[in-house]
Order: sequence, then C-alpha cells, then structure tokens
Amino acid sequence: MSEETHKSGDWTEADLDLVVGDYFVMLAKQLAGQPVNPASHQRALRFVTGRPGGAIEFRQRNISAALMLIGVPVLKDFAPRWKLHDELLDAIDRQLSSRPTLIAAAMRPPLLFAAREPLHLIEGPPPAFDAEQLQPSPRAERLIAKFDPAARDHANTLLAEAGRAAVLAFEQRRLRDHGRADLADQVRFAKAPGDIPGHDILSFKPTGEERLIVVKTTTGGVGTPMALTDDEDGLWTTRPDVFRLYRLYDLGGDLRFYKLRPPRVAEAEAEAEAV
Repeated sequence: MSEETHKSGDWTEADLDLVVGDYFVMLAKQLAGQPVNPASHQRALRFVTGRPGGAIEFRQRNISAALMLIGVPVLKDFAPRWKLHDELLDAIDRQLSSRPTLIAAAMRPPLLFAAREPLHLIEGPPPAFDAEQLQPSPRAERLIAKFDPAARDHANTLLAEAGRAAVLAFEQRRLRDHGRADLADQVRFAKAPGDIPGHDILSFKPTGEERLIVVKTTTGGVGTPMALTDDEDGLWTTRPDVFRLYRLYDLGGDLRFYKLRPPRVAEAEAEAEAV
C-alpha cells in the first residue's frame, strides 16, 4: 500500500499484531545490546498496515505503557502513553505469550553480569501516576495478573541482590557525604540475630536515627507494580517512623530509584517543613 494512502478507523487485529510484534522485535534487539532503527521499522509498518506514522507511534507508546504495567522494559524511543484499549492489550498478550524468551531476557539484563562494583543509583522524586496506572481496566488487571511482575521480581534472586547492594553503597556514600563516616561504617544488610523482620538494610539519618529500608528492584519502568510481604507490610504499619521503601527501576538502563514513606509520616514531615 502506498504511503500516500492511509487507512483510518478502528485498528484490525492483524494490524495490531503487526505493530506489537514489530515492537517486540525492536525490544529484543535493545535487550541484546544491538542497535535499533525505529525509523526504518516505522517505514515498513506504514507500508504493510497503511496507517500514518503518527497513528503507529501512538500505538507504540500505548504498548510501552502496557509493558510498564507488567514489568517489561520498554523501547527508549517511545514514552508511555496511557490510553490502553482492550484490543491492544489482547494483541500484547498474544504476542508476548508467543515469546517466552523475551521476558527471560528482560529479567536478566547484561548489566547484572557485567558489573563488578555495586550499580550506581540515580535518585528522582516519586512518580505522579496516571489514572490508568492506579486503576487499571479489568482487561489490564488480567494481563498484570497473568505476567505478575511483583512475583517475578521477588523470585529473581540475582536482581534482588543487585538492588540491595546498590542501595547499601548509596547509603554509605550519602552518610560519608554528610560527614558521618562513623554511621556509614554501620550500614549493613539486615541479617543479624534480633533484627526486626521486614527490612533489607539498616541505615541511619545523618543525625543518628535508624532507618529500616526495604528495597524493591525491577527491570521494568517507574510504574511497574510491586507488592510488600507480610513482614514488610507489618513494619510499614507498626514502625512508620523508621520504615523507608526504595523503589529501583529500569535496571539495564540508568537504574533510577525513588523513596516512599508511610503517608502519615510524609504528611507530618511536610507540615514541619512548612512551619
């Protein structure tokens, strides 16, 4: 079909399968560290689907949003766009189910094996979630449940260990930067007898107060779902004054993270700062 003649109207199942399948071809290359040329892929998609480039890019960005919900890395050229139609989610389900090696590759990025030192973290603010992230549609909920990113990340021992080591090194650097090398030397993994269940790392504020840190690491994006264990949830509820959650994401990219505090503690600290 000529690029000058564009189809309009609802997308067919075949067209959605073509765009989703092509996205996964590019993603497999990205995960393998191979060069990706989105422009050449889009030219081919325009030809075989008859859709204009802008419409194709919208679907590619929709795919990124859906993959973030199920904890799969996304193509860096297509920022998530949160408008997820059931027909697109069906296509993602079909195409991803036929590519089990893609999720396996996503869960074990080369960075995990190449790093000899703890991975460097880049801190950012907690994200402002889109409504479709906070309240996914029933079809999106079924897709999340099928691929279960929280359980997958929890079971990935190598991923979890890399995240905890990165946070341990980050906390030690932070305290040394504040002139508290004495406290930095006391930062440790939570493995000692008598440690309160439900945290990964014992750290400190520069003033000396303890911080009990839980680390959640994913190769997915900033909006990938996570879940607390019973012990972690108990610590969040009973010791909100010392509980901190570090959410690490985009492992295989820049490995960014943000911190979460129990809501009433965050509100109290915000009020104190406003006085």
